[in-house]
Amino acid sequence: MASHYRDQLIHVYLMGTKDVDSCVRASSLSNLGELCTWLDFALGPVIHEVTACLSAIVKTEREAEVRRAAVHVVTLLLRGLCEKALQVLADVLLELYRLLKFAVRTDVDQLVQLHAQLALEELDCVVKGILFPEEKLEKKITVLP
Repeated sequence: MASHYRDQLIHVYLMGTKDVDSCVRASSLSNLGELCTWLDFALGPVIHEVTACLSAIVKTEREAEVRRAAVHVVTLLLRGLCEKALQVLADVLLELYRLLKFAVRTDVDQLVQLHAQLALEELDCVVKGILFPEEKLEKKITVLP
């Protein structure tokens, strides 16, 4: 159902990030993050728009609550996609990583730094899970008649 209304909902939430009220901007970002967790592979065609919006907000927004919400969207994306993150976010993963590192190093708000660090840890778990899958140590023993 979410993928059917994807374009309309994402358009509304992205427009909400340009509102004059910081609470509306933060709420729009929160809703965008929740929608992205539901979309999975349907997110592919619009991921560049979402990433560009998040990047612009983290780098230029004055209100800390809105920057927190933008970084939280990245966390929700990574948490929602789990091992599918590398497939869905392949084109923008490096940009998201750099954005999170930028937020950790340069943001004055400690909660933004914390959210960015949590998102980096989520990304680390995703990458480690794909590069080093859990090995099952089992052996099949059969008894010959």
